[in-house]
Amino acid sequence: MNSQTHQETAAKIIAPLWSAALPSYRADGAQVSHLRHLFETEWTAGLPLPLAEHRPVDQTVALADEANFHRETDESRLDIAYRQRPRTRVYESIDVRSDGWYSLVAARMASLTRRRVICTMYESNAADQNIGAHFDLWFGVIIQMRGAKTWKIRKSPRGDTEEIVTRAGDVLLLPPHVQHDVATPEYSVHLVFAITGNPMATNTLSGKSA
Repeated sequence: MNSQTHQETAAKIIAPLWSAALPSYRADGAQVSHLRHLFETEWTAGLPLPLAEHRPVDQTVALADEANFHRETDESRLDIAYRQRPRTRVYESIDVRSDGWYSLVAARMASLTRRRVICTMYESNAADQNIGAHFDLWFGVIIQMRGAKTWKIRKSPRGDTEEIVTRAGDVLLLPPHVQHDVATPEYSVHLVFAITGNPMATNTLSGKSA
């Protein structure tokens, strides 16, 4: 995929994505929102990602579970560590460590929000270990790229939970401080565009567009 195609792909994603996310992002007391089929399933599943042989040599991957994050850049060592203990693969900061349409989407979201936006990719096989129940400090815009993911979201301090299954083309909007846990019923890849609370300097926004 060449630069022009990356830009066209980013433009096709950012318009509906931001239109859907903007009301929730700017609302006081934003709620979890599951947007089914925001993108066409086959188109989403076919978009290029820095997986396997397409992963740049400097793209770090962390094997994540409740105990620790085991980081590797060497593919063979990563495979050995995964076979020893199957865990979700976390491709950290792909917006800067890799180069593609997702980098342009992150940059455009940063320009729109004037906040730092970090894109992380999560790859899991069925029943892989994960980091367990937790909450994040950022507003998460999550795109399910391939397969499916089950999210168990704690909706109230009393412990009431909601189960959501995201499939390729779905978007999940997850406000900060919402406790959630995940399970993988089948192979899954999803992207998290984390809108942080850190303002972007004005001069870092110029020229960034989808």
